[in-house]
This record gives sequence, structure tokens and C-alpha cells, in this order.
Amino acid sequence: MNNYNSLKILPTQGLEPRQFLRHCFGIASLGAESLLEEETDSQYRKKCIIVLSHVFNIEKATVRKWGTDLNFDGMPNYCKIGLAYIQSAQINSKIVETILNGEYVPPIIEPQTFLEKILLDGLTEQQRVQTISHTGFHATCIRTLTQVLHVGARSVQKWGQDITFSKMPRIHKHTLGYALAAISKTQHQSNNWNSKAA
Repeated sequence: MNNYNSLKILPTQGLEPRQFLRHCFGIASLGAESLLEEETDSQYRKKCIIVLSHVFNIEKATVRKWGTDLNFDGMPNYCKIGLAYIQSAQINSKIVETILNGEYVPPIIEPQTFLEKILLDGLTEQQRVQTISHTGFHATCIRTLTQVLHVGARSVQKWGQDITFSKMPRIHKHTLGYALAAISKTQHQSNNWNSKAA
């Protein structure tokens, strides 16, 4: 379980949609008056709905159901953790531009790929076989997905009895993609810092 510790670098708290969107549009550091001016622009909410629907690959109508204002209070917590992962992966204005142009394709990672990366990468073939054949391996997979996706263990159990978790909803596969991007970004920055310090 060589990379399991890499999960510790992931955010543990979700990010509120309004804060996320302010960062996306580069207005988070504006003063209160300028912020109000930006957020009351007639097209701002429409752009927010487009961004949220594209990052999770869901219908705009679903995003609209999350609330009538810019707080999107009805957004599920598992989506807020996805926003935190995106923020950690450092989404930038160029990506927002591709979203608004309809060119963005959100990352999608199958549960098996994610679990193999976190639980099995770096192990020898013999260690991999021992780990997979251990009676607690499926429970470890469930715990890992529960921790990363911020969903209940019972929900994860319903997605399948093997490492493929074939019934996992697509929205969670996107969150796994953002989680891996956040881990990669943080590890890359850490490696750069370590090489500069050496």
C-alpha cells in the first residue's frame, strides 16, 4: 500500500461553490464592491452554471436545482469535495475558458485504476498478489473510496463486490480524476521543492 499515504495530502473539507467560482473567474481577491459588481452581472450566474455542469459532466438543470443564488446551497457534499480537489489541482483561467467554450472534457478515472494507483503501485508482483488476495482487501478498497469521495460505505458497497465497482456513478469517477490530479500536482510541487533544497 505504497501510495496510500498520498491520500493525506488531499483536502479533507469541501469547498463552497461560490468560493470555487470566484477563484475560477479570477475575482476572489477583489474588494467587496468590485466583487458585488462582478457577481451581479447578468451573465455571471449563467457562466457559473456552465462551469459547474461541465466540471461534473452533469446537466445544467441539475445545477439549477442546487439553488437559485450563487451559493448553490443544495450542492451535495461529495461535489464540494470534488471542487476542493479541483482547486488543489490548480484550475486556471485557461481551463475555465475551455469550459465556457464547450471544449472541456473532465477527467474520468475508473475505480479499479484509482485503487491500483493508490493501493498497488510500487509493489512487486508478489506483494500485489498478497495484497489482493488478503481477506481485508475489498474492505480497504471500500474505505479508500469512502474517504476520497466522502460518501457512505453502504453506497460504495452497492457499486460492486470487486475492485471494478462497476456500478459507481459517473460523477464519482470524475471526482477520482480530480483527486489524482490534486495528488499529482502536490507531489510534483513537493519534488520540485525537494530538488531545489538539495
